Amino acid sequence: MIKLTIGIALASTAISPVVAQDVLSGTWKGDISASQLSTKPSSTLIDKGLYTCATCKPVVKVVADGGWHAVAGQPYYDEMSVTVVDPAVVKYATKKGGKIVSEATETLSADGKSIATAFSETVGTTGVPITGTSVSDRVAPAPAGAHATSGSWRQTKDAQVSDSGLTFTFAQVGKVVTYSTPIGISFAATIGDPAVPVTGDPGWTTVSLTQPSARTLHETDMFEGKVTGKFLMTVSPDGKTMTIDVNDIKRGKTSTLVAYKQ
Repeated sequence: MIKLTIGIALASTAISPVVAQDVLSGTWKGDISASQLSTKPSSTLIDKGLYTCATCKPVVKVVADGGWHAVAGQPYYDEMSVTVVDPAVVKYATKKGGKIVSEATETLSADGKSIATAFSETVGTTGVPITGTSVSDRVAPAPAGAHATSGSWRQTKDAQVSDSGLTFTFAQVGKVVTYSTPIGISFAATIGDPAVPVTGDPGWTTVSLTQPSARTLHETDMFEGKVTGKFLMTVSPDGKTMTIDVNDIKRGKTSTLVAYKQ
């Protein structure tokens, strides 16, 4: 499913195709304030000129000198730049194939207990960016001598994300489900069939679907044959609200996202 810099991604023959189509089809928009985000923190360290993201999969380590440095094993980027602006501000940027795909600025609060991030990323094929701001609360202190933004952080609901990062569209005819987003991620899958290719997302290569009931859809996301996430989407009886139970297998995180039909 589409990634919230966070992660929204969204068959029984007895199910009426008309009922299933009416329930799922349409454009939906995620609501961060109504969602339950993962409580698992992220951990970063800037110390002695080296940046380390311990909770990245795989772990990322680059020199924090403002230059571009190669990064291996990350599907969304192959170069990274970390610039320490001052004791409270750090800028990050990533490239893929020589093109900048994300930029972010982290600013530590005066009391050191929270960090605000302004970000922009362009990972899809349309060139439409996802932009926004987020706030994370400190759950573990920076080690002695490290940059003050180091430590462990838990994301809060205090976030603003552009519609391009929250909006997705489903269309269902019989057992065939199509999915698309403003940034160019899409697929067309048949419920109950083997996994099919996903277009427009470097970190999401195939997807498969099952439909446990008329108001639920189960999605399994894969990258190069390995399951990275599972999503159970449930539509409310009035057809206006979708609840998405997210199991981010790659990062070991779970969350519950809420989206409303537009």
